Amino acid sequence: MLFKNLAPSPALSIIRFADIDAFRPVEFVADARSVPLNLANFHTARAVVQLPCCQITMLRSFPRIVDVSYRAAHGVVIFQIEDDYDVAVNGMSVNRPAFVGMRGNVDLQFVEPRGSLHAIITLGAGLRDREWFDAPDRLCPFMPDPDTLATVRSVTIDILQTASARPELLREPPSALALQEGLLLAIDEMFRSSRTPEVAGKIASTGYCRLVRMIDEYVAFHAASAIYSADLAEQCGVSVRTLGTAVASVRGMSLHRYLRLKQLWSARAQLVKGSDAITVTSCARANGFHHMGEFARLYRAVFHETASRTLARARGAD
Repeated sequence: MLFKNLAPSPALSIIRFADIDAFRPVEFVADARSVPLNLANFHTARAVVQLPCCQITMLRSFPRIVDVSYRAAHGVVIFQIEDDYDVAVNGMSVNRPAFVGMRGNVDLQFVEPRGSLHAIITLGAGLRDREWFDAPDRLCPFMPDPDTLATVRSVTIDILQTASARPELLREPPSALALQEGLLLAIDEMFRSSRTPEVAGKIASTGYCRLVRMIDEYVAFHAASAIYSADLAEQCGVSVRTLGTAVASVRGMSLHRYLRLKQLWSARAQLVKGSDAITVTSCARANGFHHMGEFARLYRAVFHETASRTLARARGAD
């Protein structure tokens, strides 16, 4: 409902997407890489407001796996606008109100079984240290007091609505600073009254996250080869069981499903380029599929269309 009540203005940028291929360039700019888990009824939207010393980004996400590399020298705070959500962050399952804070360089691996509404507050150099973050380069999860979280959500939404309806206020330094101060004070109180959640102990070890990155690199380098779990485990220097546990913890699915999903998305990325040199068969084989019946079945199940239709649309023949 939030995006339906907002209109773009000189102070509020809003972009709506009904196609994953249109969304990808936007997330690449933010150093994020998504693999949707369901393309049926795909839609997402992003709104951005710039305050004097911080930026508010609101994102309506979708079911996906996403890797994000945050490079936030002065810090970033991320929280959900709605209570009804389910997400895993670096293997930590979060299904109740929580928020994360961090500064420095942090790589996050999210799994979102269903879409949710995120608010991302990125701090700028003009802000003094408010002692929100204990140490750089580390994810800090918190369980907030419900009332203080509700206040931060309300203040954030009010700023977005003001930017939409009264953009001139954002161009007046006293008004813009007052809006920013209200947000910072609300976040101050949220940090003050929060505690480290019990689930923090369930964060996947650094080793599990490293193993998943090794899998990603291996699959990318051996795209055209059949990938066998025993060979992959040997390459990573662990057992097949450990490899499966790492993927289940960080990605929320089995090793087999994850490998197939990556190969399917790699194939689709080639098909949507529409090159005359590509055929469905050559593309399937270039991504480790040597049984065309299996490729056709899996492709249709994931993308709700045939590979030939994807290629024809990319060539403008559909």
